[in-house]
Parts: sequence; C-alpha cells; structure tokens
Amino acid sequence: MTSGILNVNKPAGPSSFAVVRQVRRLPGVVKAGHGGTLDPAADGVLPVLVNAATRLADFVHEWPKTYLATVTFGVTSDTGDREGSLTPSGDASAVSRGRIETLLPSFTGRISQVPPLYSALKQGGEALYRKARRGEASAPEARPVEIHSLRLLEYDPIHALARLTVSSGRGMYVRSLAHDLGTALGCGGYLSALTRTAVGPLALSDAMTLPALSAAGEGWTEWLLPMDLPLREWPSVALDAVGVAAIRRGQSVAAPSSAPGRYRLIDPEGRLLAWAEVDAAHRLQPRAVFSS
Repeated sequence: MTSGILNVNKPAGPSSFAVVRQVRRLPGVVKAGHGGTLDPAADGVLPVLVNAATRLADFVHEWPKTYLATVTFGVTSDTGDREGSLTPSGDASAVSRGRIETLLPSFTGRISQVPPLYSALKQGGEALYRKARRGEASAPEARPVEIHSLRLLEYDPIHALARLTVSSGRGMYVRSLAHDLGTALGCGGYLSALTRTAVGPLALSDAMTLPALSAAGEGWTEWLLPMDLPLREWPSVALDAVGVAAIRRGQSVAAPSSAPGRYRLIDPEGRLLAWAEVDAAHRLQPRAVFSS
C-alpha cells in the first residue's frame, strides 16, 4: 500500500475535510487525513497524509506554520474572517504603520489567546462552531500559543488594510490574532484574507493543486513525499531480521544508548518500520508499526 504525504494547495472555498475527501478518490488511497486545518476562506499549504502516514498526524501538527495574513481595521466579524457578518467597529483613520509595528512585539513569543467562537475546538464534546450556529453563547478559555515571528509587510491607510507574515506553533488562530490586534488599536479588525505559505518543510511553491492530482490518474504518487518526513530529525535504529520480527509482534527491543526519547526503527531494506520510545527498562517500545 502506497503511503506518504501530499503537499496540497488548498483553494479558498472548500473545507480541509472536503479536500481530504477528494484525495480519498485517488487510485490506491484507502485512508487520508490532513495535518492541520485551514478554514474554508483560507488557501495555501494543506498537508494530506495518505494511508499509513495518517498515523503520523500528531508529528505533522508539530511543524511550524507560516501565513500571509490580510487584516482589515475598523470592522469586526462574528467569525473573525470574511465568512461572517461584518460590523463597523471604529474609526481606523488613526491607524498607521508605525502604530501597528509598535504593537507587534506584544503579540510575539508565548502569548495567551482566546480561540474564535466559530472554531472546530470542542467544548463539552461538541465543536464550538456548532454551538455558535445554534446561538448558544460559549466563551472559550484563553490558552497559551507561540508566535515565532510577526512582521508587517505593508499598510494601506486608505482601505485600512495591513498585510503581515506570521510564523507560529500549533493551535494559534490567525483570526484571533487579527481580532486582538484590532482591539489593541482601538478600532477593531478582522482577517480579510489568509494564505498558508508553509507547513514545516512543505512550501506553497511546491504544492500541487487538486485538479492536477486528479488529472494525473495513477501518476499522482509522483508527488507523494516520504512518510518518515516528520521524523527525519529523530535518531534512527537499524534492525536485523530478529529485531524486525519482534517489533512486528509488538515487542520491545534493546535501546542503542542511554538516551531517552523517540526513535525511527529501520528495517534491513532501509524502510521505515515503526517509531518507538525508550521505556524505563531502557527498551524501545514500538508505538506505531507501519509494515507487516
């Protein structure tokens, strides 16, 4: 079974799950999932994990993400982006490039952020956006997120539009960032456009469109990236036939050194067999086995 990661250029409009459904229609795809939701109004890099690679989703989520964001000031949105109901919220005439740049350091680093009401985060076992659509007020709690870098590219004072580049860790909402920046400027703001330009090593310039993948027929696998890409920075352990048999049975093998942590386990043909963690007995315990 062919497994790996597709770097898909998601268009604005469909949900991330709709993109995954289209990938599932490709020849040879049994399972597929994405490695980080993009809102319907957003476009750009969407990692799609195919077949056995779906078991590595947590590690793709750990990759940093980079965005090109357009924020409109003086207007707010109940969803935080252009999909929602827009409401004038203040006079943006006093907003300037200098004022925005002065504020950006306070939104950089490890910060506290309240997720949008319309988000896929669950509260009481149900997605917040479902509650919001029914008119059930639910205030999500602030949570820590990390913004690695935040830079203003340009500001258009006539249309009160700011274009920014944002690099962040997992769980950060650019919609919340746009809202909070507008609040700090005293006039409100919303995310009027968003493009994700990179997820870890996946760049927008290399991403494939859905029509191109569909038109390729069985040749779509040409664009399939190695399944072990999220694990490339981990140390690896090459196993012999005896070790491979043990791992396939779900049994542990001796760890190579005293170092704790996570390891890639490689079979004699050089293929990724599993990933494992060192346990208290200094054994490599398999957490996911990819071939049988």
